[in-house]
Amino acid sequence: MAEQLIPWAALAILFLLCLPIPGVARAIVAVGSLVLRLALLAVLAGAAYLWFRPADLPAAVPDALAAYPRLVAALPDPASPNFGIALAAPVVAALLPLLAVLDVCRRAARRFPECDRPAVVAEAPAGAPVVRTPPPRPVGRAAAADAIASAGPRPRR
Repeated sequence: MAEQLIPWAALAILFLLCLPIPGVARAIVAVGSLVLRLALLAVLAGAAYLWFRPADLPAAVPDALAAYPRLVAALPDPASPNFGIALAAPVVAALLPLLAVLDVCRRAARRFPECDRPAVVAEAPAGAPVVRTPPPRPVGRAAAADAIASAGPRPRR
């Protein structure tokens, strides 16, 4: 019974996370940024570890890379110390722009929290006169041309 409930619960949670709830969206960006940053640091730490101990490379890595012969031809020998760095550098370099975008989004969400909330319109108390303000005057070349044309002809000197 639990095998059937767990996927539906996960689906319901993912559905809720997809809704445009400002607090949830901010949390997803913050957690995603943190997870990606930690994953990139782990990849770099793994590359540094393989520099000092290239013999500890798991056997599954060369087997997985065997499916990509062009990539294997471009990489150094798996037994060399440069192999981990040569494998990690393109991965980290490709994901750095995504990390930068997540960081910018996280800072923007923290800097402008009022953008998430709908505007609150204050209601006038009962019996108070309603003051109507004129609409703002248009600004630009077209508005200036209309103002000049509506002013009438210029007097001759």
